[in-house]
Amino acid sequence: MIQIRPANPSDATALQELFQRFVLEANWLPESAKQDLDFAKASQGEKVFVAETSTREIVGLMSVWEPDGFVHTLYVSAPHQRKGIGTQLLESLERWLPRPWRLKCVVANQVAISFYRLHGWMPIETSTGEHGPYFLLEKQ
Repeated sequence: MIQIRPANPSDATALQELFQRFVLEANWLPESAKQDLDFAKASQGEKVFVAETSTREIVGLMSVWEPDGFVHTLYVSAPHQRKGIGTQLLESLERWLPRPWRLKCVVANQVAISFYRLHGWMPIETSTGEHGPYFLLEKQ
């Protein structure tokens, strides 16, 4: 059983470890993007949510910049992927954040693009950023 809840200060170490693992394992990210691995800095000012197992292991995270309805980070640890946890994290937005929601997804991250498209997110713009070409996706 997975519980989605707001992160609290005692989650900081687990969030940092999960974020670092995500960045280092992301074969679609350029090496230059793997230098700054500080989750607290990357998510400063954002609302952070965790996916926690019944044994209190944090296996997923999502950070959101609330003023723009912008999902900045969504990650589920590799052993827990394809079990509906990412879907639960996205669905948790319904409880507190009005649509539309937006996010950027690097074009090379085809797994994530497929996931978001499956959940009704549509590309509304293509651009190039510090990590290469990306889609701006939106969910109405």
